[in-house]
Amino acid sequence: MKKSRTKPVAAAAMILGCGLMALFIAYSTEAGKEAALLDRTGAAVIWGLPVAKLVFNVAAAGTVGPLALALFALPPKGRAFSKALALAGVAAVLWTAAAAAISVLTFHSLANLPLFSESSGAIFVSFLTDVDAGRRGALTVLITATVALLCFGIQGQRAVAATAVLASTGLIPLALNSHAAGGANHADSTVSVVMHMAAAAIWIGGLATLVLLRRTLGTELLTAVRRYSTLALLSFLALALSGVAAGLTGIGAVQGLASQYGLILLAKTAVLGLLGLFGALHRKWILAKLALGPDKARTAFTTLAVAELAVMAAGSGLAAALARTPPPTVSQAAPAQVSLRVPGFVDVLSSWKPDALWIFLCAVAVFLYAAGVRRIKNRGGHWPAYRAGFWFIGVALLFLVTNGGLRVYQEYLISAHVVTQMLLIAVVPLLLVPGAPLTLARLAVAPRQDGTIGGAEALTATLRPVLSATSAPYFAAAVLAAVMAALYYTPLLDYSARTQFGYQGMALLALLSGSLFTASLARAAGGAGPSLASRLVTIGAVAALYTVHGWALAQQADQLPDSRRQEWVVTAGQPWDQPLLTLVEPAGIAMWIIAAGTLLVAAATVLVQALRHRDVRARNRSASEPTHDLVMSSES
Repeated sequence: MKKSRTKPVAAAAMILGCGLMALFIAYSTEAGKEAALLDRTGAAVIWGLPVAKLVFNVAAAGTVGPLALALFALPPKGRAFSKALALAGVAAVLWTAAAAAISVLTFHSLANLPLFSESSGAIFVSFLTDVDAGRRGALTVLITATVALLCFGIQGQRAVAATAVLASTGLIPLALNSHAAGGANHADSTVSVVMHMAAAAIWIGGLATLVLLRRTLGTELLTAVRRYSTLALLSFLALALSGVAAGLTGIGAVQGLASQYGLILLAKTAVLGLLGLFGALHRKWILAKLALGPDKARTAFTTLAVAELAVMAAGSGLAAALARTPPPTVSQAAPAQVSLRVPGFVDVLSSWKPDALWIFLCAVAVFLYAAGVRRIKNRGGHWPAYRAGFWFIGVALLFLVTNGGLRVYQEYLISAHVVTQMLLIAVVPLLLVPGAPLTLARLAVAPRQDGTIGGAEALTATLRPVLSATSAPYFAAAVLAAVMAALYYTPLLDYSARTQFGYQGMALLALLSGSLFTASLARAAGGAGPSLASRLVTIGAVAALYTVHGWALAQQADQLPDSRRQEWVVTAGQPWDQPLLTLVEPAGIAMWIIAAGTLLVAAATVLVQALRHRDVRARNRSASEPTHDLVMSSES
C-alpha cells in the first residue's frame, strides 16, 4: 500500500518543486528590491504575495480544468464525471483560501504594514469596502466560494456549464488588480491577461484531471484524451496570442527584454515552446499508443503528462513572479509620446493595433470552417465555393476592423467609432451569413451519443435557440434597435471607446445583433416565414432606425460643448496636428452611407431569392401537371 503511494507523492512533489523553484529564481531579484524599499512589510508579505499567486493559479486551474473536461469530454452519468466535479470542488476551496490570502497580503503591501500589526483590522475592513483593489479581492473570494459550493451539488450539464462560466469570471478581478493597473496601456492588456489565465487554467487543469482519473476512465481514456487534445490545442493558441499581446504591452520596446520583466517573459516563452512540443508528442505518439491498447499505453501517457505538468508548474511559477515584477512601461517616468494626426484613408489601412481575442476568434473561425469543408469533401459531398468565399472574406474584414486602423482611431474619433460599429452590425454579417456556418456544421459534425458536449451540441445549445427566437425579421429588427440604443445612449458609448472590456462588449453586441437580423432575412427569403411585403417593410423600418440615429449623431456633434468634443478627439499629451474644434465629425453621414448600401443589398437579395423561389414553385407545378393528365387518361 505504501509502495503504491510512493510514485504519486513523488510526482506531486516534483511538480510542486518545479513551480516553487521557478518562482524563487525569477523573483529573488525583485524581492530584494522590495525589501530595500518596503522594509516595514517584512519577508512574509514580500514572498507571500507571489506564493499566494502561484497557489491561486494552480487552484484556479484545478477548478476550471475539471469543469471544462467534465463538460466536453466525460459522460455525465459516469464515475469520472462525478470525480471531476469533486476535484473541482476541492480545488475551489483552495482557490478561495488563496484569494483571501492575496487580499490580506495586498492590503499589507499597499499599506506598508507588517502582518498582524496593531489596528490593521479596521483599516483592512475599510480597504475591502472603499478601495477598488480591496473590493475586487472580496469579489474574487465571493465568486470562488460560490463555485466551491456549486461543485459539490451540481449534476447536469447545464449546471456544470453555468458553474464553469462563473468560475471563469473569478479570474477577472485579479487581472484588474495586476501591476498593469498603473500603466497607460492597462485597458489594452486586461482582456489579454484574463484570456491568458483562462486558457492556462483549462490546459493545466484538464491534463491534471486526466492523470488523476486515468484508472477510473479505463477504456474511455482514449476518447477523453482525444477530446482534451482539442481543448489543449485551442488553449495553446489562445495562450500564445494573449501572452504576446500582454508581453508587448508590458515591455513597450525591444529594449525592455533586457529588464527583469523581459527576462522572465523570455523564460515563459521558452516554457511555452517546450509545452508545444509536449502537445505534439501527445497527439502523434500517445493517441496512437492508446488506440492500440489503453492498458499498455497508460504508463507512457502518465509519464509524459507528469513531465508536462512539471513544466507547466515552472511556467506558473514564472507567471506568479511576472505578476509581481513591474514591467518597463510601468516603471518609466512617463508614457511614451505618440504623435497622432487626423487620419486619412491610408492611415486607417496602414495602422494596426492587434487584439488577441479577435485574432484568436478569427483564426478559429477560418480553421473550423476549412476543416468542415474538407470533411464534407472527404465524404464525397459538395460545398459551394461561393459560400466559402463569402465566409473567408467576411472573417478577413472582421479581422481588419478589430485589429486595424479603425481599432486605433475609434478611441479618439467618434466617426471612426461609428464606422467600426456599422461595419460590425451591417457589413460583416452581410458576408458571414451567406457562408451558412450552421448548415456546414450540421453536415460536417456528427452529434455525440454519450451526453457530452461537442461542436454540434454547443451549436444546438447556444446559437439555434437564439436563431429560432429571432426567426421573424421584425423581432430581430427590434433586437437590433435595442442594441443600437445601448451602444449610443448608455455609458457603453464612452466605455467601449476607452476600455478593452467595453470595446469587446460593443463589438460582440454589434456583430451578433447584425448577424441575427441578416440571418432572419436570409431564412425568411428561403420560402417559409413572413411574406415578401413584411420583410421589405422590416428593412424599411431598419432604414428609418439608421436615419434617426444618423440624424441624432449629426446634431449631437454640433451641440457638444467644447470640452466634450475635445474629450472625444484627443488624449492628454497626444495633440492632433490641426485645431481640434475646427474638425467636422461625419459620424451621422458615415452611418447613413453604410446603412443605405447594406440595406439596398439586403433588399435586392430578398427580392431575387423570392422571385427565384416563385419560379421554382412554378416549374414544379408545371412539371406535375402533365404527369397528372397522363395518369388520368390512362385510367380512363
